[in-house]
Amino acid sequence: MSSRPIDHTYSDPLDVVWLKAAADLGLTVVRSPDVFASYDGKGNLTISEPQHFDADDCLAQMIFHEICHWLVAGRRGFQLEDWGLSNIDDRDLVYEYAAIRVQAALSQPWGLKEFMAVTTDWRPYWNALPLDPLGDGDDPAIALAREAFHLARLKPFAAVLQRALAATAAIADVIRDAASNDSLWGKTQPRHRLGSLLSADAEQRCGQCAWAFADQGSVYCRQHMNPGQPPPAVDVEEVACHRWEPKFSIDDCGSCGACCHKGFDVLAVAKDDPFKTLHPELVQLRDDGEHCLPRPGGTCVCLDGDGQAATPYRCRYYEERPKNCREFEVAGDACLVARRRVGLSR
Repeated sequence: MSSRPIDHTYSDPLDVVWLKAAADLGLTVVRSPDVFASYDGKGNLTISEPQHFDADDCLAQMIFHEICHWLVAGRRGFQLEDWGLSNIDDRDLVYEYAAIRVQAALSQPWGLKEFMAVTTDWRPYWNALPLDPLGDGDDPAIALAREAFHLARLKPFAAVLQRALAATAAIADVIRDAASNDSLWGKTQPRHRLGSLLSADAEQRCGQCAWAFADQGSVYCRQHMNPGQPPPAVDVEEVACHRWEPKFSIDDCGSCGACCHKGFDVLAVAKDDPFKTLHPELVQLRDDGEHCLPRPGGTCVCLDGDGQAATPYRCRYYEERPKNCREFEVAGDACLVARRRVGLSR
């Protein structure tokens, strides 16, 4: 039998992506049957061989989890053996939980939360995480996870994680429909063309969304606008993203009130605004010389009601309201900002 020279070897695409991510962060990944996952504090990350993984584990998931441990430990974690953690007892359990929350928060926007789920004994904690793993709560791991998530947005982590997660999501988009019913790839979620997860309701269309707006014959999306960049155009008939909301009007403001209730810290009133003359008792002079309407507890002094059907939010001086209020556009840019800040919009 004749032999042929072999110049290349096959590598799993996902392994390639995450080994490159590790290398870009200065980590060398070594495989060994002697440990499940271990870091020596000198740039060497040892991960178990495939035969010791659970059926729904993969190298990518393991590397990602270790990077999240590094994020929780902070930049100095690179010099700490096992990221400064001890597995002898539960005294460092809060740091494990923080890494799990960061892992969920980073993977979720890419539709990879279930695909990148943690392994071994920590799966019940993962499964119990809320929709927002960094949201308010009494778990002490949340504060640590928030700090780690902030670090993930800085150099060198931001670009590396962006590339690796984007590549993983792109692979998922290709494989998802071809995968068998029991494949982990089937747990990935498809994304909208603009990057967000697709709506679970295929009947929801971009053109029917509250945050779609028309300008010069085209329709654009407020949900995907980035500072300093033009708004992205959408096809009114394409399936919407998971941030879809039904269109609303000023009649819906009674149940929202975000612009007047904790959405913004201050309402400036111009010196020549008629409201200042009509209601001088309500206008305050700030230390910086600007005039404003006070917002004790985050709520404008002019606001009545609590957003309930029987007592909707209402401005007592709506017809005389300051210029800044008159220029506020329902379903406009500032409206979306306010609603996001109070948790009414994503």
